[in-house]
Amino acid sequence: MSFFVDPEDPEFKTHIMDLQPTPGYCLFFDIVGSTELKDESLSKWILFIHNTFANIRSYLFLKFRPLKSLGDELLFFIPESDMKGETPLILFNSLCQILNSNEPYLRDVKIGAAYCKHAYDISFIKNATDIYGKDIDLTARLASLAGSKEIIMNSDFVEHIRAGYEKTGNKAQFKEVKEIVGPWPVMLKGFKKYVNIYKLINL
Repeated sequence: MSFFVDPEDPEFKTHIMDLQPTPGYCLFFDIVGSTELKDESLSKWILFIHNTFANIRSYLFLKFRPLKSLGDELLFFIPESDMKGETPLILFNSLCQILNSNEPYLRDVKIGAAYCKHAYDISFIKNATDIYGKDIDLTARLASLAGSKEIIMNSDFVEHIRAGYEKTGNKAQFKEVKEIVGPWPVMLKGFKKYVNIYKLINL
């Protein structure tokens, strides 16, 4: 469980002072066209959303559970300590495979992805697991910028991907790394400075 924010705790201030960030990878998946999909029969749109969510999970090593579902979005947060031998390069490759999926009864998705330095394992609901921090908000903003079958990433995520790519002996397996474009600066809601973003466009 995450640290529960409880101002009535007599040790509350001490606990807050002791909190340390949890570095990791935040991923927002948003189903494209999910609103108009709901004009279809109930059984049809439920099937599409279920299959799309299941497809996302299948490519994320079946190890990482989504932290939460926000309507037609899935949020994953993978602490760096929980990568269990997986690498940012393999994680990026999994995102590319999700965008390339052509199984029946799937919807396209768009993705915001960030390596987070400022994320905290806290919850405002008792006995719940959650994550908060400026980098989590950033990832949501990145997802909102993405188009269908696009990944928008922050600089730190791309740096981790490219570092792994330079070390791998099988670069042909990760050809999409060379197709990442950017950076270019954007102003995002809630951010005082420009944020450099990168994009992988419409696979």
